[in-house]
Amino acid sequence: MRYVMAVLLALSLSIPAFAGFEGPGTAQGGFDGPGLQRVTQAAQVRQARDDAPCTLEGFIVERIGKEKYTFEDASGRVTVEIDDRVFGGARVTPRTRVRLVGEVEDEDFAPNKVDVRYLEVLN
Repeated sequence: MRYVMAVLLALSLSIPAFAGFEGPGTAQGGFDGPGLQRVTQAAQVRQARDDAPCTLEGFIVERIGKEKYTFEDASGRVTVEIDDRVFGGARVTPRTRVRLVGEVEDEDFAPNKVDVRYLEVLN
């Protein structure tokens, strides 16, 4: 009986040690507040800041260079840069609706473009 009581006492005293304390000085994440606004339309890319997160839905309408394409949605057109590996074997035509996820690249002497990190075929 003593042995059982000792084990139960030890367990009951150690359980609070496994509880997670949340209070001042225990933040695990990064900044939580206002910051760069996510760009969701081609027209917004022109005024967006460098490295602004970007998610666009629309169509890749033409290839204009090595890994450079023209993307179009209801708001307008913008140049996007898509590495061949990002396509992942997907076949995309001007009628294929896609979602592009990446970030805005601020060009010094040219309009901003989007550096695409992820491409998803929607239809």
